[in-house]
Amino acid sequence: MLSTDKTVNLNTMPTLFPVQMSHSDSQPNMMAIQSSLMTYLIECVLLEQWLAQNRIEVTTTFDYLAEQDLPQAVDSLPNAYQSFFAQDNPLLVLQISSDSRLLLPVESAYTAPWRLHQSCVPILYRLNNAISACLQPLEAVEPLLDILLSAMDHSALSATGIVKLKESLQASLVAKTQSAHADISTTVYSQPHWYQTLIAAEQWASLMDRPFHPLAKGKLGFTAIEYERYMAEFNQPIALVWVAVAKSHLMMSAQVKDISHQNPAAYLLDKTQQQQLRQILVDRNLIDTHVAIPVHPWQLAQVIDPSNNNSCDNDASNHDADSYAKDLADGTVIKLVFNAPITYASASMRSMLLSADTPYSIKLPIRVYALNSKRYLPALKLINGEKNQAILMQARQIDKVLSAQLRLWDERLWWGYMSPMHLQDKSATNPCFYQEKPTHLGAMLRSLPTDLCDDQVRLLPMASLGMLVSKDGVSHHIFDEIIQAKSPTTQTSHIKRAAIDCFKNLCEVFLGTMLRCLRLGLAPEMHGQNIVMVMKNHRFTSLLLRDHDSLRIYLPWLTRHQIADPEYLSPPNFKNRLYLETPKALIFYLQSLGILVNLRAIIEALSAHYEIDEQALWCEARDSINRALTDIDFDADQCEILREQLLTNPYYPHKTLLLPVIERGDDPHGSMPAGESVTTNPFFRAKNIDATLRVDSVRKHSEIKVNG
Repeated sequence: MLSTDKTVNLNTMPTLFPVQMSHSDSQPNMMAIQSSLMTYLIECVLLEQWLAQNRIEVTTTFDYLAEQDLPQAVDSLPNAYQSFFAQDNPLLVLQISSDSRLLLPVESAYTAPWRLHQSCVPILYRLNNAISACLQPLEAVEPLLDILLSAMDHSALSATGIVKLKESLQASLVAKTQSAHADISTTVYSQPHWYQTLIAAEQWASLMDRPFHPLAKGKLGFTAIEYERYMAEFNQPIALVWVAVAKSHLMMSAQVKDISHQNPAAYLLDKTQQQQLRQILVDRNLIDTHVAIPVHPWQLAQVIDPSNNNSCDNDASNHDADSYAKDLADGTVIKLVFNAPITYASASMRSMLLSADTPYSIKLPIRVYALNSKRYLPALKLINGEKNQAILMQARQIDKVLSAQLRLWDERLWWGYMSPMHLQDKSATNPCFYQEKPTHLGAMLRSLPTDLCDDQVRLLPMASLGMLVSKDGVSHHIFDEIIQAKSPTTQTSHIKRAAIDCFKNLCEVFLGTMLRCLRLGLAPEMHGQNIVMVMKNHRFTSLLLRDHDSLRIYLPWLTRHQIADPEYLSPPNFKNRLYLETPKALIFYLQSLGILVNLRAIIEALSAHYEIDEQALWCEARDSINRALTDIDFDADQCEILREQLLTNPYYPHKTLLLPVIERGDDPHGSMPAGESVTTNPFFRAKNIDATLRVDSVRKHSEIKVNG
């Protein structure tokens, strides 16, 4: 846990991107894994204000050393710390207790006031007595979390929430260690077929998961073996299993007019497989009474029929209210001996992709806790997703540019378990919509626009572009392949410029499309897993949306364009969170998920890989917003508030991640817990730095002229 070895060279610590083992390694680099988790934990703690401001001292190494008289103690630290303290660097001091402090070697950041200095982990400073002090670098995230929690007022915290937070952090640490063993292909963009590129890019996205979230990799419910079997970065083929569900217990989407032709098998299976499955249903006299539904193999073993699974998680199986035992006993649900098609997990874990030239893929429920929410499939959300897809389709008709740049996965075909008494009730008062059992057995089909199923097209989840993969000491980014494909003779000296141009193209499409959505009163889910960038002829041409159930709307702006209130379903006496009360609340989703998470991850990856100054990339993104605000036909009030909130306000709202986990405790939920805090506007900071540099340049130029 603690290190006092002065020979440790922390300057050789890899970047904060996921660590991949080389062929010569026998163990993953635990120091790098721990360091990345500690960095994001500290960032969350500072942004979420775990400690009162009077317990955080902003100082410098020179001032603190002079005040505390610590030169001798610093001499016992590893070389990286001695180098840090030898210069007048910023230092944060967190008061943990009367006799201990946490020293954070930091540097300024674009999206937060501070981030941990890359080569240094936090230092625990213990005041042993008036003449003795002890400095100990913390090399593990779990004791760091304990220290931070010990400094908080526990009367305001949920004990079960703290347990859940620790459990999730431990699971994330283990998962990062396992993922270091994944053999990630560095061939993504140049795969032979479009669907192979999508699957390979999802592996990259899964390796990072949600960037900057300390708990992202933890999947509570998976064993170590299951994690490597079902997570996308391991690229394992997963054969779907099937059950027959009585038609009397099956709710379907409005688009399903004829279940005999519009069922999952008709879309997912080839002709031979369809015939095999049909024969199984015929042989068991189920062809007229039941419908075959695919199930994730983990879900069948752990939730639907855990009776023969000796290793099943008690938490997943011992829920009488959620049990399918009676349905299995009376024939409402019947397990079928049929395993097809072969699928591959996406980064979201429950969206399964086919390695075939087909527009179809499938989203399935899986009762694993990820980001402290269950990955189930509620009918209420699927119905709201249908409503949102209708809005998005209207938006494409209203705005010709959106028609070209905003593409949609069709998510209007779905099938889900439902009590016969409430089978036809798609109103908000259906009590089954608020029960957990029906959410664990169902399927949603996704269908791509057919013109995107083309080997001239490449589909890249934005999350994959915020990733670096290191193989045998060599760093890789997907832009490498794009630059090479665009211009095989690009000289090394021009690669940096080519990467910036590629990023500029990305910003024009992503930010321009999202701002057009905001103009109409819409805010799609903008994190990197939901948005897939479409490339043709080595250029980003459009973006593809999935998971329409998470679209947010601001009705007054929607109404300006004659788009009707979708009348979302929500629990009685509960305001649906898809409705937003103010324009600022709508813009929040672009600021928080779109910019502070999605674009930030891409900027930091490109900066590290191509040695591009972050400021240059933030300025490119800022310029894209400026151009969009000029080119798009915003109303005057819209343009004013967008410019203010996105560019001129020095602060951005920021999603909190860890305190909401503590607050939720063990309450079951289908969405990740989150709150809101405030952070630095990266464009405001980039603008100020840019202005300072211009002033310095003018001053130097003037001095040259004078001296000349």
